Amino acid sequence: MEVRQRPVEQAQAQEHVGPPPPRREGYGFGRGYDHVRTRPDGLGKTGTSGTPQKLFANYFKFQMKKTIEFFLYKVTFSPEIETIGKRSKLLHTLDDQLGPYLFEGVQLFTTHIIPPEHMSLTASFPSHPEQEWTVTIQFIRPCDPGEPVVTQLYNVLVKSCQEIHGLTRLGQYYFDATQKIDILHHKLQLWPGFVTSIRQMEDDVLFNVDLTFKVCRTESVYTLIRSIRDSTRGDFRKECEAAIVGSTVMTIYNSRTYKITGINWDQRPTDTFEARVKGVLTQVSFLQYFKKKGLDIQPSQPMLVVGPTKRDIRRGHTGDKILPPDISYKTGIDNEMRRNFKLMKDLATHFHLPAQGRINQIVKFVRSMIENPLVGQYLLRWGARILGVPVDVQGRLLSQELIRFLDGRNYSPGDDADWTAALRNEKMFLAIPLIHWALMYPPRQSENIDALVTMMRQVSRQIGFQVSPPLPIRLNNDSRNEYVNQINAVVNSFSGQQADLAMVFIVLPHENSDIYAAVKVQCTIQRGIPSQCFLAKNTTSRNLRSICMKMLIQMNAKLGGQPWGLVNPLEGLMVIGFDVHHGTGRSYGALAATTSANLASYFSTVITLEQGNNMGGEIGAAMIKCLKAYGARNGVLPSRIIFYRDGVGDGQLRVVVDTEVEAIKSAMAEVYKNANQMYPKFTMIIVTRRINTRIFLATGDKNCVLNPLPGSVVDDVITCPEKYDFYLVAQTARQGTVSPVAFNVIYDTSGLSADQMQRFTFKVCHGYFNWTGTVAVPAPCQYARKLSMLTGTALLNEANTALLNNLHFL
Repeated sequence: MEVRQRPVEQAQAQEHVGPPPPRREGYGFGRGYDHVRTRPDGLGKTGTSGTPQKLFANYFKFQMKKTIEFFLYKVTFSPEIETIGKRSKLLHTLDDQLGPYLFEGVQLFTTHIIPPEHMSLTASFPSHPEQEWTVTIQFIRPCDPGEPVVTQLYNVLVKSCQEIHGLTRLGQYYFDATQKIDILHHKLQLWPGFVTSIRQMEDDVLFNVDLTFKVCRTESVYTLIRSIRDSTRGDFRKECEAAIVGSTVMTIYNSRTYKITGINWDQRPTDTFEARVKGVLTQVSFLQYFKKKGLDIQPSQPMLVVGPTKRDIRRGHTGDKILPPDISYKTGIDNEMRRNFKLMKDLATHFHLPAQGRINQIVKFVRSMIENPLVGQYLLRWGARILGVPVDVQGRLLSQELIRFLDGRNYSPGDDADWTAALRNEKMFLAIPLIHWALMYPPRQSENIDALVTMMRQVSRQIGFQVSPPLPIRLNNDSRNEYVNQINAVVNSFSGQQADLAMVFIVLPHENSDIYAAVKVQCTIQRGIPSQCFLAKNTTSRNLRSICMKMLIQMNAKLGGQPWGLVNPLEGLMVIGFDVHHGTGRSYGALAATTSANLASYFSTVITLEQGNNMGGEIGAAMIKCLKAYGARNGVLPSRIIFYRDGVGDGQLRVVVDTEVEAIKSAMAEVYKNANQMYPKFTMIIVTRRINTRIFLATGDKNCVLNPLPGSVVDDVITCPEKYDFYLVAQTARQGTVSPVAFNVIYDTSGLSADQMQRFTFKVCHGYFNWTGTVAVPAPCQYARKLSMLTGTALLNEANTALLNNLHFL
């Protein structure tokens, strides 16, 4: 019997006899999550500089009775039950014997000792009393309230509270189905939800709450299939698979979400699968199965395929699950929706709540939950309560950083950390003249090209960037091959001449990823020449001057210029950013490393990561390239290195500390030994963007808050006691609520104080040449992110060596 012949619910309920599945990495029975300690003993991690400011955070105190005791037990079932849901249901039949408890699949927590006579019990499901299981409960130990395993308990407790409060679980979060928002003209529903977690912070156990939304289509996948069939002239099945495969759907009968991995065009709801009915294996059709659930499904539709997740595979479930399209509804935002400006604008009114609106919604939810009598009783049973007031946080506003332009002229950006206005009067720090360059454009854009070039040359004079007239190339058509052929032709035409072609400027007819990828591969990898792409629709934009300003800054950086510099007090410094783009089967990591004292010149390199391979060796080799590039430019290796590692979750932190840090140190030892140079001071900092922490600036008016200004730092109350960490708001939020970024110093021999570390981190957020303002993370991280994404989506390889010392990927 193949699992693929079962509907999804049957596949989930299948029992597995054998040893229990392995626990996730980072976990261990009886000890909870592995919190990696990165804070040296005795280290004071709070800074002192800047202006003190009163902040609020989206955290609430979670209080437990001091006299409460927790006891940990291990529960096993014979025969073994694979799914946690089924284990929980069976255990619930023993509630009278066990008393109050929290169960998480294997671990069971209580606030009382279970008597010996209840340590081995026999249980059956009411629907199948003839089947019996032996439930064995083994006492492990009492738990200290400060242990990580108790943090696990707190989070299970809060999940139970949300279920008691009537919220619906979709994926890993809970949503309020009663507050669904209908956006009828877009055929969408928004489910408001809440991201919650509890853990021990500096002085208290805190309950973190943030808002989230689930976007759901109001039309079924079957309706979508029919719509594509009626509107497509080409391969209708291919169009359907492009629109559906890879998306996440929600099924209406159980409000669960599944990722679609395929469409079985040959299978129908009239097909049968083997199911156990009253203890007897019987052939049942999908129509009959869902009819019993009160659902009438179309008999002629194909079926959706849900491949096994990593969790399924660990449990021994390697077969596919099956879903009928007409009870499945797409969730999330796909690329087509993102291109719909009106749709995204309408969604933004709900997604991007201002600071006041966000904190009001969060406080409203927390108070409604704790004021629910059933939730209150449940918490009281565990000796717990949640305070309905957000915690106060003492923060600091760091001093403004200076931006350095031509002739050493310094500019102070102001409270909004933006220096766009400065470029009306200031010249770029170092501009590389653009003398020989080609501009190729599709035939329909002929009449707009002169105006574009005129505007570019006008703006370039304003910012001190010499741009000569281009060599115009009118394409015969706007096909992919025509672009590639003309790139080769123009580059070849300069071969053997005294002057080299400095850049190819490419006007794209539309947002076609195939053409973009083709021209980038041809220029960046095959020919080793900088390229600048430009959308044809922007030639007639009312904001053409502003677009040209930003584009010319990028072009100068791609030629090796320095649009602006930073005032860097640390001699012999190299700053590195590292990020990874995860693709299907293969991932690409990118390193971007500064090579100049003003942190405005870069070397970049890419590493290819196959699934299952150790990243340590690859990152060590890339580190050697960065060091040699710095040495080639400066005649000496850096004496100080600060490495910002982006994109690491808490579950990966142990691997980074044990493998990546050691690989980098080993690579440095090799290079510095060969160069007969003293080993450098080294700092490695984890950068985490995707966090649920929000901080709000108190205005002085009662209960009124705003977004904190760029340079706001928090290093106490909501930070972790075992980490050398801080939060930084480096950027201005143009809309919605600003998101701070978390920084965790995991290795440090720099001798810098916590205050100096925070101020320097804010400084390097000023160096991203795609934006005339601060960005949320240090510029090297943003460059690494940009390069890794370009490599993973278009290049699929490292750039030509001729481009590695320039920001060719901007």
